[in-house]
Amino acid sequence: MASPARSLDKKQSAIPSNYAYFKNPEDSNALPGDSIPVIDYSHLISKDLDQQAKCVSQLGKACRDWGFFLVKNHGIPEKLYETLFEKWQEFNSMSDDEKLEFKMTKGVMDRIRFGSSNNFTTRYDKVRFWRDYLKLFVHPDFNSPHKPAGFSEILLELSTKQRGVMKKLLGGVSKSLEVEESYLYNMAEMDKGIEFLVTNVYLPCPQPELAIGIPPHTDFGLFTMLASNGVGGLQIQQKGKWFSVIAQPNHLMVNLGDQMEILTNGKYKSVVHRAIVNSETVRLSMATSFGPGVNNFVVPAPKFVCTKTNPPAYRGMKYGDYLISDQSNTTNAVTSLDMVRI
Repeated sequence: MASPARSLDKKQSAIPSNYAYFKNPEDSNALPGDSIPVIDYSHLISKDLDQQAKCVSQLGKACRDWGFFLVKNHGIPEKLYETLFEKWQEFNSMSDDEKLEFKMTKGVMDRIRFGSSNNFTTRYDKVRFWRDYLKLFVHPDFNSPHKPAGFSEILLELSTKQRGVMKKLLGGVSKSLEVEESYLYNMAEMDKGIEFLVTNVYLPCPQPELAIGIPPHTDFGLFTMLASNGVGGLQIQQKGKWFSVIAQPNHLMVNLGDQMEILTNGKYKSVVHRAIVNSETVRLSMATSFGPGVNNFVVPAPKFVCTKTNPPAYRGMKYGDYLISDQSNTTNAVTSLDMVRI
């Protein structure tokens, strides 16, 4: 089904009824996210051990209290993201016929899939989402559309640089849990881990108080790294309240995912978040979910389990199976963690 925003008459003031998500327009409101923690990546990789230790402590507090943090001074040039979003807009502006080869055919494990709303055909949808997306598996094997020119190259460069930042952040998270820096990375077999990249476009919506970009959910991986074109729209939930994430120049947004909660046996929680839309400005985002190897059987890591005082809170499940269930929405819930909770 075509994107509703592209087929709407520019004078139209109402959205199609099957895009009305919020019953009460005030439900899309959120508190300002001024207190959301910001991690200075340059301190995490600093040769000053005191500065590094302080950053690890801040990272641990962010994981415990929010399951979310912003990252500044990460070393990835802002120009790369600007170029990526230019190419993504070029791709999204191509005709439906030109993009037909990238439509989902076999299922959620298709290496490249473009669509509107979510993963499913309309007969499964109760409410459709106000977005278009392109979903790619970029690690351990790299996949990308061959058009427009330069799109694949910028995607590969960005995913490679982000993977380096991911490894350092994951090391910091491990140290905040008082285990060796490589512990979580090795437990999840991240050398052959799945890197799942999603580019989203949220076009202006005539009734943003009713529509939703992406509804409340948790992410299936270890953690997700998000970049945007500077337009706000991400909201995260903390203690039952919604907070708007302020989009800051060249700051990455990072949220913990389900596999982090499982591996740490609940010490660090997967955060519920959603994407809202606006009536004036196009919002572009690129979310990269970093997860274990497809055949990795994920269970609470031994160092976070004690049979008597802290037994496993989650049963084991192969990551590939978890990903498929989550992306197929077989649980029809905010989080897929319910599949494995004991």
